[in-house]
Amino acid sequence: MAVLEPETIKNETGPVDMIHSIQIRGYRSFKNFQMDGLERVNLLVGTNNSGKTSVLEAIYLLMSRGDPFALWNVVWRRGERVTSTERGEPRTEIDVSHLFNGHQLEIGSTFSISAKNQTPERKVAFSIGEIKEQTSPQPAVPRQPGVPIVSRLGMHITGEPQPTVPVIPLNRSGAIDSNMLQAPSRVRRRSGGLEEEGTPAQFITAESLDGTDLISLWDKVQLTPNEARVLAALKFLDESIEQVRAQSSAQVYYERGGFIIKVAGREHPIPIGSMGDGMWRMMAMAIAIAHCKDGVLLVDEIDTGLHYTVMTNMWRLIFGAAKELNVQVFATTHSSDCIRSLAELCYLDREVESNVTLQRIESGNTHAVQYAAKEIEMAAERHIEVR
Repeated sequence: MAVLEPETIKNETGPVDMIHSIQIRGYRSFKNFQMDGLERVNLLVGTNNSGKTSVLEAIYLLMSRGDPFALWNVVWRRGERVTSTERGEPRTEIDVSHLFNGHQLEIGSTFSISAKNQTPERKVAFSIGEIKEQTSPQPAVPRQPGVPIVSRLGMHITGEPQPTVPVIPLNRSGAIDSNMLQAPSRVRRRSGGLEEEGTPAQFITAESLDGTDLISLWDKVQLTPNEARVLAALKFLDESIEQVRAQSSAQVYYERGGFIIKVAGREHPIPIGSMGDGMWRMMAMAIAIAHCKDGVLLVDEIDTGLHYTVMTNMWRLIFGAAKELNVQVFATTHSSDCIRSLAELCYLDREVESNVTLQRIESGNTHAVQYAAKEIEMAAERHIEVR
Protein backbone atom coordinates (compact mmCIF):
# COMPACT_ATOMS: atom_id res chain seq x y z
CA MET A 1 0.00 0.00 0.00
CA ALA A 2 1.52 3.29 -1.07
CA VAL A 3 1.72 6.30 1.18
CA LEU A 4 -1.39 8.42 1.05
CA GLU A 5 -0.86 11.55 -0.99
CA PRO A 6 -0.68 14.42 -1.47
CA GLU A 7 -0.40 15.68 2.06
CA THR A 8 -3.21 18.15 2.11
CA ILE A 9 -5.52 19.03 4.96
CA LYS A 10 -8.97 20.56 4.70
CA ASN A 11 -9.51 23.97 6.23
CA GLU A 12 -12.86 24.24 7.99
CA THR A 13 -12.03 27.13 10.29
CA GLY A 14 -11.29 29.97 7.89
CA PRO A 15 -8.06 31.98 7.53
CA VAL A 16 -5.34 31.15 10.03
CA ASP A 17 -3.16 33.73 11.77
CA MET A 18 0.53 33.01 12.21
CA ILE A 19 1.74 30.72 14.96
CA HIS A 20 4.04 32.55 17.37
CA SER A 21 4.77 29.70 19.75
CA ILE A 22 4.54 25.89 19.60
CA GLN A 23 4.50 23.56 22.61
CA ILE A 24 5.03 19.82 22.19
CA ARG A 25 4.50 17.34 25.03
CA GLY A 26 5.25 13.63 24.86
CA TYR A 27 5.77 13.46 21.09
CA ARG A 28 8.63 11.23 19.93
CA SER A 29 11.87 12.44 21.60
CA PHE A 30 10.20 15.48 23.21
CA LYS A 31 8.99 15.13 26.77
CA ASN A 32 8.31 18.86 26.90
CA PHE A 33 9.51 21.24 24.20
CA GLN A 34 8.71 24.80 23.23
CA MET A 35 9.64 27.01 20.30
CA ASP A 36 8.94 30.74 20.64
CA GLY A 37 9.32 33.93 18.63
CA LEU A 38 8.14 32.39 15.37
CA GLU A 39 7.85 34.59 12.28
CA ARG A 40 6.66 34.36 8.69
CA VAL A 41 9.67 32.20 7.71
CA ASN A 42 11.30 29.90 10.26
CA LEU A 43 14.44 27.87 9.59
CA LEU A 44 15.07 24.96 12.00
CA VAL A 45 18.64 23.76 12.49
CA GLY A 46 20.33 21.21 14.72
CA THR A 47 22.40 18.04 14.71
CA ASN A 48 21.11 14.72 13.43
CA ASN A 49 18.43 13.19 15.67
CA SER A 50 17.82 16.48 17.49
CA GLY A 51 14.14 16.46 16.52
CA LYS A 52 13.87 18.92 13.61
CA THR A 53 11.68 16.66 11.49
CA SER A 54 9.61 15.74 14.54
CA VAL A 55 8.76 19.43 15.01
CA LEU A 56 7.55 19.63 11.41
CA GLU A 57 5.45 16.50 11.95
CA ALA A 58 3.95 17.93 15.12
CA ILE A 59 2.91 21.14 13.35
CA TYR A 60 1.43 19.06 10.53
CA LEU A 61 -0.64 16.97 12.97
CA LEU A 62 -1.75 20.14 14.74
CA MET A 63 -2.88 21.81 11.53
CA SER A 64 -4.59 18.60 10.41
CA ARG A 65 -6.78 18.49 13.54
CA GLY A 66 -5.72 14.89 14.10
CA ASP A 67 -6.85 13.75 10.67
CA PRO A 68 -6.13 9.98 10.51
CA PHE A 69 -4.70 10.28 7.00
CA ALA A 70 -2.14 12.83 8.21
CA LEU A 71 -1.27 10.46 11.06
CA TRP A 72 -0.86 7.60 8.60
CA ASN A 73 1.46 9.68 6.39
CA VAL A 74 3.66 10.73 9.31
CA VAL A 75 4.15 7.15 10.47
CA TRP A 76 4.44 5.63 6.98
CA ARG A 77 7.30 7.85 5.84
CA ARG A 78 9.33 6.80 8.87
CA GLY A 79 8.99 3.14 7.94
CA GLU A 80 7.13 2.48 11.20
CA ARG A 81 4.91 -0.15 9.64
CA VAL A 82 4.52 -3.90 9.65
CA THR A 83 2.75 -6.44 7.50
CA SER A 84 0.58 -9.05 9.16
CA THR A 85 -1.37 -11.94 7.71
CA GLU A 86 -4.99 -12.68 8.45
CA ARG A 87 -6.79 -15.57 6.74
CA GLY A 88 -3.86 -15.84 4.37
CA GLU A 89 -4.17 -12.23 3.21
CA PRO A 90 -1.31 -9.70 3.80
CA ARG A 91 -2.36 -6.62 5.69
CA THR A 92 -0.47 -3.37 6.23
CA GLU A 93 -0.39 -1.84 9.71
CA ILE A 94 1.28 1.26 11.11
CA ASP A 95 2.92 1.06 14.52
CA VAL A 96 1.82 4.20 16.37
CA SER A 97 3.83 3.38 19.51
CA HIS A 98 6.83 5.32 18.14
CA LEU A 99 4.81 8.54 18.17
CA PHE A 100 4.83 8.48 21.96
CA ASN A 101 7.84 9.47 24.04
CA GLY A 102 9.67 6.31 25.08
CA HIS A 103 8.10 4.25 22.26
CA GLN A 104 5.63 2.81 24.77
CA LEU A 105 2.00 2.12 23.97
CA GLU A 106 -0.25 1.60 26.97
CA ILE A 107 -3.47 2.94 28.41
CA GLY A 108 -2.80 6.55 29.36
CA SER A 109 0.00 7.14 26.81
CA THR A 110 -0.47 10.72 25.57
CA PHE A 111 1.13 13.34 23.38
CA SER A 112 -0.12 16.84 22.63
CA ILE A 113 0.70 19.84 20.45
CA SER A 114 -0.58 23.38 20.92
CA ALA A 115 -0.08 26.78 19.30
CA LYS A 116 -0.05 30.06 21.19
CA ASN A 117 -0.94 33.57 20.00
CA GLN A 118 -2.97 32.23 17.12
CA THR A 119 -6.53 32.76 15.95
CA PRO A 120 -8.35 30.44 15.89
CA GLU A 121 -6.71 28.69 18.83
CA ARG A 122 -5.22 25.32 17.96
CA LYS A 123 -4.40 22.33 20.11
CA VAL A 124 -4.61 18.59 19.63
CA ALA A 125 -3.96 15.63 21.93
CA PHE A 126 -3.67 11.92 21.16
CA SER A 127 -4.12 9.38 23.96
CA ILE A 128 -4.51 5.62 24.25
CA GLY A 129 -7.63 4.43 26.02
CA GLU A 130 -10.35 1.83 26.00
CA ILE A 131 -13.33 1.86 23.67
CA LYS A 132 -16.54 0.93 25.44
CA GLU A 133 -18.61 -1.34 23.25
CA GLN A 134 -21.95 0.22 24.13
CA THR A 135 -20.75 3.72 23.26
CA SER A 136 -18.10 2.94 20.63
CA PRO A 137 -17.78 5.88 18.22
CA GLN A 138 -17.50 5.35 14.52
CA PRO A 139 -13.99 4.54 13.23
CA ALA A 140 -11.88 7.11 11.38
CA VAL A 141 -13.49 6.12 8.08
CA PRO A 142 -16.16 3.48 7.42
CA ARG A 143 -14.78 -0.05 7.71
CA GLN A 144 -15.06 -2.58 4.95
CA PRO A 145 -18.14 -4.78 5.32
CA GLY A 146 -17.55 -7.72 7.62
CA VAL A 147 -14.41 -6.27 9.24
CA PRO A 148 -15.08 -5.93 12.99
CA ILE A 149 -13.29 -3.90 15.63
CA VAL A 150 -10.87 -6.49 16.97
CA SER A 151 -9.63 -4.51 19.94
CA ARG A 152 -11.07 -2.47 22.79
CA LEU A 153 -8.17 -0.03 22.56
CA GLY A 154 -8.24 3.13 20.52
CA MET A 155 -6.27 6.30 19.87
CA HIS A 156 -8.54 9.03 21.23
CA ILE A 157 -8.18 12.51 19.72
CA THR A 158 -9.27 15.76 21.37
CA GLY A 159 -8.53 19.37 20.62
CA GLU A 160 -9.55 22.78 19.39
CA PRO A 161 -10.88 23.09 16.72
CA GLN A 162 -12.74 19.82 17.12
CA PRO A 163 -10.77 16.92 15.60
CA THR A 164 -11.98 15.34 12.40
CA VAL A 165 -12.62 12.05 14.22
CA PRO A 166 -12.82 11.33 17.99
CA VAL A 167 -11.06 7.95 18.00
CA ILE A 168 -9.12 5.62 15.73
CA PRO A 169 -9.54 1.93 16.70
CA LEU A 170 -6.36 -0.10 17.23
CA ASN A 171 -6.01 -3.80 16.46
CA ARG A 172 -4.74 -6.54 18.78
CA SER A 173 -1.10 -5.58 18.25
CA GLY A 174 -1.80 -1.94 19.08
CA ALA A 175 -1.43 -0.77 15.49
CA ILE A 176 -3.73 0.97 13.03
CA ASP A 177 -4.86 -1.49 10.39
CA SER A 178 -5.02 -0.29 6.78
CA ASN A 179 -8.62 -1.52 6.66
CA MET A 180 -9.49 1.31 9.03
CA LEU A 181 -8.15 3.75 6.45
CA GLN A 182 -9.18 2.11 3.23
CA ALA A 183 -9.89 5.31 1.27
CA PRO A 184 -6.67 6.89 -0.04
CA SER A 185 -6.69 10.68 -0.20
CA ARG A 186 -6.77 10.66 -4.01
CA VAL A 187 -10.11 8.83 -3.85
CA ARG A 188 -11.41 11.41 -1.41
CA ARG A 189 -10.38 14.18 -3.80
CA ARG A 190 -12.24 12.61 -6.67
CA SER A 191 -15.37 12.46 -4.51
CA GLY A 192 -15.16 16.15 -3.72
CA GLY A 193 -12.91 16.12 -0.66
CA LEU A 194 -9.72 17.88 0.22
CA GLU A 195 -8.98 19.94 -2.85
CA GLU A 196 -12.45 21.46 -2.89
CA GLU A 197 -12.13 22.97 0.57
CA GLY A 198 -8.64 24.45 0.60
CA THR A 199 -5.38 23.09 1.97
CA PRO A 200 -3.82 25.00 4.86
CA ALA A 201 -1.01 22.47 5.43
CA GLN A 202 1.48 21.07 2.91
CA PHE A 203 4.37 18.85 4.00
CA ILE A 204 7.28 18.35 1.59
CA THR A 205 9.61 15.63 2.83
CA ALA A 206 13.34 15.39 2.17
CA GLU A 207 12.46 13.03 -0.69
CA SER A 208 10.13 15.72 -2.10
CA LEU A 209 6.73 14.94 -3.64
CA ASP A 210 6.27 12.38 -6.38
CA GLY A 211 4.76 12.93 -9.81
CA THR A 212 1.24 11.95 -8.80
CA ASP A 213 1.33 14.42 -5.90
CA LEU A 214 2.38 17.31 -8.11
CA ILE A 215 0.00 16.46 -10.95
CA SER A 216 -2.95 16.61 -8.55
CA LEU A 217 -1.75 19.93 -7.15
CA TRP A 218 -0.97 21.36 -10.59
CA ASP A 219 -4.60 21.15 -11.67
CA LYS A 220 -5.38 24.21 -9.52
CA VAL A 221 -2.18 26.08 -10.39
CA GLN A 222 -2.25 26.06 -14.18
CA LEU A 223 -3.70 29.10 -15.92
CA THR A 224 -3.51 31.15 -12.70
CA PRO A 225 -0.91 33.68 -11.51
CA ASN A 226 0.68 30.84 -9.52
CA GLU A 227 1.74 29.18 -12.76
CA ALA A 228 4.00 32.15 -13.48
CA ARG A 229 5.58 31.69 -10.04
CA VAL A 230 6.39 28.06 -10.85
CA LEU A 231 8.02 29.06 -14.15
CA ALA A 232 10.03 31.79 -12.40
CA ALA A 233 11.25 29.23 -9.87
CA LEU A 234 12.49 26.93 -12.63
CA LYS A 235 14.18 29.83 -14.46
CA PHE A 236 16.25 30.49 -11.32
CA LEU A 237 17.98 27.22 -12.16
CA ASP A 238 17.92 27.43 -15.96
CA GLU A 239 17.04 30.67 -17.77
CA SER A 240 16.44 28.82 -21.04
CA ILE A 241 13.24 27.21 -19.73
CA GLU A 242 10.25 28.79 -21.47
CA GLN A 243 7.26 26.69 -20.42
CA VAL A 244 6.27 23.86 -18.08
CA ARG A 245 3.27 21.62 -18.65
CA ALA A 246 1.65 18.59 -17.05
CA GLN A 247 1.33 15.64 -19.40
CA SER A 248 -1.92 14.17 -18.08
CA SER A 249 -3.82 14.20 -14.79
CA ALA A 250 -5.48 10.88 -15.65
CA GLN A 251 -2.33 8.79 -15.17
CA VAL A 252 -0.40 7.77 -12.07
CA TYR A 253 3.22 8.92 -11.94
CA TYR A 254 5.93 7.96 -9.52
CA GLU A 255 9.09 9.80 -8.58
CA ARG A 256 9.57 12.55 -11.19
CA GLY A 257 7.10 11.78 -13.94
CA GLY A 258 4.20 13.73 -15.37
CA PHE A 259 5.79 17.05 -16.38
CA ILE A 260 7.56 18.31 -19.49
CA ILE A 261 9.39 21.57 -20.13
CA LYS A 262 10.05 23.63 -23.24
CA VAL A 263 13.64 24.83 -23.48
CA ALA A 264 14.75 27.63 -25.79
CA GLY A 265 16.48 26.31 -28.90
CA ARG A 266 14.93 22.84 -28.63
CA GLU A 267 12.11 21.85 -30.93
CA HIS A 268 10.62 19.20 -28.66
CA PRO A 269 9.89 19.36 -24.92
CA ILE A 270 11.83 17.16 -22.52
CA PRO A 271 10.80 15.44 -19.25
CA ILE A 272 11.53 17.62 -16.25
CA GLY A 273 12.99 14.59 -14.50
CA SER A 274 15.91 14.85 -16.92
CA MET A 275 16.90 18.18 -15.38
CA GLY A 276 18.13 16.94 -12.00
CA ASP A 277 17.15 16.99 -8.33
CA GLY A 278 17.14 20.75 -7.86
CA MET A 279 14.68 21.41 -10.67
CA TRP A 280 12.13 18.98 -9.24
CA ARG A 281 12.64 20.31 -5.72
CA MET A 282 12.14 23.94 -6.77
CA MET A 283 9.00 23.08 -8.73
CA ALA A 284 7.56 21.11 -5.82
CA MET A 285 7.99 24.05 -3.44
CA ALA A 286 6.52 26.57 -5.89
CA ILE A 287 3.47 24.40 -6.55
CA ALA A 288 2.93 23.39 -2.92
CA ILE A 289 3.06 26.90 -1.48
CA ALA A 290 0.31 27.95 -3.89
CA HIS A 291 -1.95 25.48 -2.07
CA CYS A 292 -1.17 26.84 1.41
CA LYS A 293 -3.04 30.14 1.33
CA ASP A 294 -3.74 31.25 4.93
CA GLY A 295 -1.90 28.19 6.17
CA VAL A 296 1.45 26.51 6.65
CA LEU A 297 4.18 25.11 4.38
CA LEU A 298 6.50 22.54 5.96
CA VAL A 299 9.71 21.58 4.12
CA ASP A 300 12.21 19.04 5.43
CA GLU A 301 15.80 19.71 4.28
CA ILE A 302 14.74 22.61 2.09
CA ASP A 303 18.09 22.86 0.30
CA THR A 304 18.04 19.28 -1.02
CA GLY A 305 19.38 19.17 -4.59
CA LEU A 306 20.02 22.92 -4.76
CA HIS A 307 23.41 24.49 -5.43
CA TYR A 308 24.39 27.26 -3.03
CA THR A 309 24.36 29.82 -5.86
CA VAL A 310 20.56 29.57 -6.26
CA MET A 311 19.60 29.48 -2.58
CA THR A 312 19.16 33.23 -2.20
CA ASN A 313 16.69 33.17 -5.08
CA MET A 314 14.99 30.18 -3.48
CA TRP A 315 14.45 32.16 -0.28
CA ARG A 316 13.26 35.16 -2.31
CA LEU A 317 10.67 32.92 -4.00
CA ILE A 318 9.55 31.39 -0.69
CA PHE A 319 9.26 34.70 1.13
CA GLY A 320 7.47 36.48 -1.71
CA ALA A 321 4.88 33.75 -2.06
CA ALA A 322 4.47 33.42 1.71
CA LYS A 323 3.78 37.13 2.06
CA GLU A 324 1.37 37.28 -0.87
CA LEU A 325 -0.60 34.17 0.13
CA ASN A 326 -0.39 34.62 3.93
CA VAL A 327 1.59 31.41 4.38
CA GLN A 328 3.82 30.62 7.36
CA VAL A 329 6.89 28.57 6.44
CA PHE A 330 8.79 26.07 8.59
CA ALA A 331 11.86 24.44 7.04
CA THR A 332 14.87 22.44 8.21
CA THR A 333 18.46 22.37 6.97
CA HIS A 334 21.93 21.05 7.80
CA SER A 335 23.57 23.41 5.32
CA SER A 336 25.59 26.46 6.33
CA ASP A 337 25.16 27.71 2.74
CA CYS A 338 21.40 27.66 3.24
CA ILE A 339 21.74 29.76 6.39
CA ARG A 340 24.13 32.21 4.74
CA SER A 341 21.78 32.59 1.79
CA LEU A 342 18.92 33.46 4.10
CA ALA A 343 21.17 35.95 5.89
CA GLU A 344 22.09 37.53 2.54
CA LEU A 345 18.43 38.02 1.64
CA CYS A 346 17.78 39.55 5.07
CA TYR A 347 20.61 42.01 4.44
CA LEU A 348 19.29 42.90 0.98
CA ASP A 349 15.63 43.20 1.98
CA ARG A 350 14.74 44.72 5.36
CA GLU A 351 11.17 43.50 5.09
CA VAL A 352 12.49 39.96 4.98
CA GLU A 353 14.73 40.74 7.94
CA SER A 354 11.77 41.57 10.17
CA ASN A 355 9.93 38.38 9.24
CA VAL A 356 12.57 35.66 9.61
CA THR A 357 13.87 33.62 12.51
CA LEU A 358 16.29 30.73 12.92
CA GLN A 359 15.55 28.15 15.61
CA ARG A 360 18.29 25.82 16.84
CA ILE A 361 16.98 22.59 18.33
CA GLU A 362 19.29 20.77 20.72
CA SER A 363 18.66 17.22 21.89
CA GLY A 364 17.50 17.20 25.49
CA ASN A 365 16.74 20.94 25.69
CA THR A 366 13.22 22.04 26.50
CA HIS A 367 13.40 25.24 24.42
CA ALA A 368 14.73 26.03 20.96
CA VAL A 369 17.44 28.67 20.80
CA GLN A 370 16.06 31.59 18.80
CA TYR A 371 18.14 33.77 16.46
CA ALA A 372 16.64 36.91 14.99
CA ALA A 373 17.57 37.97 11.46
CA LYS A 374 20.25 40.42 12.69
CA GLU A 375 21.93 37.61 14.63
CA ILE A 376 21.78 35.32 11.59
CA GLU A 377 23.44 38.02 9.49
CA MET A 378 26.15 38.56 12.09
CA ALA A 379 26.81 34.84 12.44
CA ALA A 380 27.08 34.44 8.66
CA GLU A 381 29.40 37.44 8.32
CA ARG A 382 31.73 36.22 11.09
CA HIS A 383 31.43 32.53 10.13
CA ILE A 384 30.00 31.69 13.54
CA GLU A 385 28.50 28.19 13.67
CA VAL A 386 24.78 28.23 14.52
CA ARG A 387 23.77 24.84 13.12
